[in-house]
Parts: sequence; C-alpha cells; structure tokens
Amino acid sequence: MKITVVQPKYYAGEKPDEIIAEFLKNELSKTEENSLIVLPEYSNAGGLSEKEKELAALPRAKEMLDFASKIAKEKKAYVSINVIEERKGKIKNSTYLYGKDGKAAFVYDKIHLPPSEIALGISRGEGNCIADLDGIRFAFMTCYDVYYNEQIEYIAAHKPDIILIPGYQRGERTDIILAQNKLAAFRCNAYIARSSFSMDDDNKGGNSMIVSPSGEILANMGKEVGSISCEVDLKYKYMRTAGFGCGMVRNDDFINNGLCPEIFK
Repeated sequence: MKITVVQPKYYAGEKPDEIIAEFLKNELSKTEENSLIVLPEYSNAGGLSEKEKELAALPRAKEMLDFASKIAKEKKAYVSINVIEERKGKIKNSTYLYGKDGKAAFVYDKIHLPPSEIALGISRGEGNCIADLDGIRFAFMTCYDVYYNEQIEYIAAHKPDIILIPGYQRGERTDIILAQNKLAAFRCNAYIARSSFSMDDDNKGGNSMIVSPSGEILANMGKEVGSISCEVDLKYKYMRTAGFGCGMVRNDDFINNGLCPEIFK
C-alpha cells in the first residue's frame, strides 16, 4: 500500500484555520487510488489558540469530513482526518477513518487531553483505539497520547498493522518526536503514519513521518511543507532473535514474554 502523510505550515496570522483547511483539502485532492492518506490534528481549526475562535471553527468539521468522505469514495482510498467537533452534545477531538466506500469505518476520540483542550471543554475518549478494516488492523493515537505508555502497551497487546497519529506538537523538540515514534513502532511492531505541522524550525515541531515496525524511519518531512509517501507491506513484522544464539521471534512477542507488571504495582 502507498501511505501518504500531509504536513501544512503552521499559521498564526489572520484566519489561519481557513488557510490550513484549504491547504489540507488541496492535498486530499491529490490522493491516489487504493492508498492511505493521513492528515494532522485540528484540520478544521488549525492555527487558532483562543477559545472563542476554536469554538467558532467547530461547524467547519462537517465540511472537512464531507470532503474527506468524498475523496475516499472517488479514489477508493483510506482517508484519516482529525477534527474538533460537537457530537451528541459533547465537544470531541475526533479522528475519522474513511474506508474505500467513503463511509466512516471508525471514529477515535482522543483519550489524553492537555490543559488547553480541557479548558476548551473537550471530553476525553472512552478508550477504544483499535479498528479492523479490510483485513488491516488500525490503531490510533492523537498528539498528546504518544507520551503515555499505557496506551502504547494497550495497542501493542492488540498487534496492529499500522498506527495513525495526527499531531500538533508545535513546541516539542524534534529529537523527542523522532524518539517517540521510533520507539512506539518498535514496541508495537507496527507501521506508524504521523501527520503534523511544520514550524519552519529544525529544532521543534514538524517531522510528519512514516516509520517501519523495526523502528526505521522510511520517510520524514522534517520542516518541509506538503506531503510525503512511501510504499509498504502492511503485513510485514520485524523479527529478531529470542536471545543470543536463539531462534527468531516477532519483536513484540520478545518484549511481551518478559513483561512482569505485577512487580511494579
């Protein structure tokens, strides 16, 4: 499968949400048939930091979701898009996965919320972050989730093929971003497709990337703007020795076999 991750420039000037939304729609229009494209966090409200303006951008979520659905159906592709939205009377940070028929196959609600999202009134998700579609097991984390090993361990236990990570880590060091994604891919023995925002800075933000189950970074945008793609075999798993001179095992099983969480309770 061809995987594409999109990276817009972070704007904080006049009407940044509109500029970023149009950029993302333009990138979505370039989606290729039978591929997977992943967009960053806050596709309908990027660049906003004031509560009133973020709330005013909630209605644009439907516009972005409808467009993503349209592209998925036209291109017979998988589309992952994140929005903040009002759903069933609650504000949610939602990542939608659209299948090749253009229908929403899964919605992941962000679990770990930073103070800014708590202040905005966003309700945390209830924990479901695994979805099976067309023989592919997808897992989900959103931005702040990547700091929490509890979710990474839960995902690893479900043996996913790919983890989708829409991000917005504007102030995080690039070396930390790289380490987080390499280690999560290595632990879960799964590909990672991460989409975030370019901060036009080598030392923070950016780094939309595709990572292999071995922890190898296959493609990385750094601080560039646009999109980047690569072809992968989603069923590939990283195999390693079970110890010096021993046979080969899946890397995640090698780690699982040594777990002893009861020691640390």
